[in-house]
Amino acid sequence: MKKNIIKNPLIAAARSENLDKAVRSNVSAVILMEVKLSYLIKEEFKKNNDNKPIFIHFDLLRGLSNDVEAVRFIKDNINPKGIVSTKSTVLNAAKKRGLMTIQRIFLIDSKSLKNSIASIIENDPDMVEVMPALCGEIVNKLKKEINKPIILGGLIDKEEQIIEGLRCGADAISFSKEALWNMKIDKEIIQ
Repeated sequence: MKKNIIKNPLIAAARSENLDKAVRSNVSAVILMEVKLSYLIKEEFKKNNDNKPIFIHFDLLRGLSNDVEAVRFIKDNINPKGIVSTKSTVLNAAKKRGLMTIQRIFLIDSKSLKNSIASIIENDPDMVEVMPALCGEIVNKLKKEINKPIILGGLIDKEEQIIEGLRCGADAISFSKEALWNMKIDKEIIQ
């Protein structure tokens, strides 16, 4: 997955109703938001899961609680590429079961930045998603403290915002705007 991000730093934030479109798009991976457990066991999801790396946003998953047993069930029965969560117990349980992890953090002030850095160091996720994406200049501060790929997500609705986030040093950008999923990234523009 990390190699996919280097080739293409676009990640779709999709829902079950537009997952097919996200999987067929130019993005390197998909974060599946607000999904029901009943959808994850359907053949439609399994086909999509075979075609592109899908990360289930565990905190928004309906039909299971956010606990270790739920992570075990998802790994054994669904087997996505990984999960996204803000919760340490979920992230650690997923890592123990061989799922990739993306820790989502929300930055609202300097204290939340400090607490997030401590949490990232403790949880050791594979990647970190920073919300909102429009705080790109914080990327360099985070990269000095943690050695993880940084994904910026939230409030993205223009190509310029994606390019700016990448110029700020983000490794990838996640966004739900379908019109941008097939955007081509010119490496020279972001340097």
